[in-house]
Amino acid sequence: MNIGKAYLLFFVFLCSVTLSAQNRIADSTYTLKEIKIISNRLDNYSSGTKVQVIDSNITAQYNNNSLATLLLNESSIFIKSYGAGSLATTSFRGGNATHTAVLWNGFNLNSPSNGQLDLSIIPNTISNKVSIQFGGSSALWGSGAVGGTILLNNNVWFNEGLTIVASLSAGSFDDYSQYIYVQQSKAKFVSSLKLFNHSSLNNFSYYNTAISDTSLVSQHHAAYKQNGIISENFLRINKYQKLNLCFWYQHNYREIPPTMLQLFNNSDEKDDNLRLTFEWQRAKEKLIWMNRIAYFDEHLNYSDNSYNYQALSGSKSIIAETESRWILNKMNFLDIGLNNTYVQAFSDGFQNKPIQNRTALFALYKFISKKNIIQSTIAVRQEIIKSKFVPFTFSIGSDVFIAKWVSTKVNFSKVYRIPTFNDLYWVPGGNADLLPESGYCEEAGLSINLTSKKNNLGFVFEPTLFNRVMNHWIIWLPGQSYWSPQNLMKVHSRGMETMSELKIPLGNLSFKFALITNYVLSTNEKPKTPNDASVNKQLIYVPMYSGFAKFSLVFKGYSFNYQHGYTGYRYTSTDNTEYLEPYLIANIYLSKKMNIRKSEMNIYFQVNNIYNENYQILLYRAMPLRNFQVGFSIKFNKPN
Repeated sequence: MNIGKAYLLFFVFLCSVTLSAQNRIADSTYTLKEIKIISNRLDNYSSGTKVQVIDSNITAQYNNNSLATLLLNESSIFIKSYGAGSLATTSFRGGNATHTAVLWNGFNLNSPSNGQLDLSIIPNTISNKVSIQFGGSSALWGSGAVGGTILLNNNVWFNEGLTIVASLSAGSFDDYSQYIYVQQSKAKFVSSLKLFNHSSLNNFSYYNTAISDTSLVSQHHAAYKQNGIISENFLRINKYQKLNLCFWYQHNYREIPPTMLQLFNNSDEKDDNLRLTFEWQRAKEKLIWMNRIAYFDEHLNYSDNSYNYQALSGSKSIIAETESRWILNKMNFLDIGLNNTYVQAFSDGFQNKPIQNRTALFALYKFISKKNIIQSTIAVRQEIIKSKFVPFTFSIGSDVFIAKWVSTKVNFSKVYRIPTFNDLYWVPGGNADLLPESGYCEEAGLSINLTSKKNNLGFVFEPTLFNRVMNHWIIWLPGQSYWSPQNLMKVHSRGMETMSELKIPLGNLSFKFALITNYVLSTNEKPKTPNDASVNKQLIYVPMYSGFAKFSLVFKGYSFNYQHGYTGYRYTSTDNTEYLEPYLIANIYLSKKMNIRKSEMNIYFQVNNIYNENYQILLYRAMPLRNFQVGFSIKFNKPN
């Protein structure tokens, strides 16, 4: 029996067990008037952790941009970019890219081969709700949810009628983007189709400081193209049950530009990704069942025409999960689930096609005190790989509402990340004896929220302290003949984040000011080699200080946004003797919304890097100077 059939039988078995359980308790449940879209584990079991939700009004401004651009401008996450259109990954609270879990419809998108996800090729239109959970949450989401988790989901409304959205944009460096969205929303089903295309020559000018501060050159061999299709379908079987089926195919092509030290580079990369997810839910008053399955097929083709060289790599994943949520009473809630992940990877760097099968059992409990003063959650997770237990993980957290306008939160968790396929199987160098990275995270925060009901005047202040120690941190080190990964580092990350926001409505004029700051100290605590100079030094490419201020005005459909961001020193050597200078980047966004018959049109103009700052996020990787983007979108809705 092949693995596909085995997983199909496994999923059918889960469904049949769930259906039989439903029949046994049907007499003891209460009828609901209408089934609802069930919220995910983040909404129910994230007590004590910092969570930021970027709603559809903000994400709509970035329909023609990547997820990397959205997170860079609307969150405190540090985005490590190799340049416009090039690889972009995250750094949460002093962690690396493998310490961020990115989930779409509840399934982890990170590559099994390298444990990362390139955010520059993820279209922002993939979701209308982006949620960011800061800190460790491995008990909820599994391996990799160490520094933070990004969840991409869609809010769905039934019986909304026909909706059509089309948008076009053009920008500097021959940058063009097109997007169309069609949705039919009836009483029983919602079906949508998204088509997107983005291309750019990306031939921006920059000062090559590796040669001379006054040497203005043009970036070359940096063009990229992205296009794809996303289909999402939700069916309401009856007032208790619903199904959803989502399909996402995307093709990416990009030339890999030379660094500032290279005269030329003739390599490029092609990506083809197919992703399918299916979920069935049944909800009654006391019990909710969810069964879901996903299939991911990813291919990457790297080539260098200068040497007539090609390298193929990719993976196929089948993920099956069942989850039951009990509402025990008004104060107690329980969630139990089982996840099985099967992955087969291939690469020219592997001797064969290695296979990994992982099974995880998780349980979550939530307590809400009388008058909703305290909300506490406990989560546990145990994963098994090749009949071996990975570190048992847990999280304990509480939100305490001291008054209507002030609350506190505290969370303690154990986290882990399993080695990637490259770590284990790469030839030469792969180390099959690697241990999973594991550690402990703590965070504590305060939330002050003052709102005037009379005029909607509002002030929010949220400081958060965090601490994390990771053991068995995997690092590749040179040997006599080749590099090999070892569990040699111990990394201590700690710091403070603040978020402040002030809203002042003045009649037709609305004013908002926001300030986000980050202080991150992330140091290596254990020598990798004798006389290791990196001990007690800041990790490379982790800024100690960063943040941004944002000023917004809205008046009768006109909108003005000004954002000014600061990124501090980033060390480029492990002994902290070499570094990149801090930089300040400012952007302006102007837009006008207008109603034309039954349609809503939005026209916008954007200036990025308005002060023409010459900067590098990563060493010798060029970034564009001042650049522009103009575009418009039109939305049409015909109610049922």
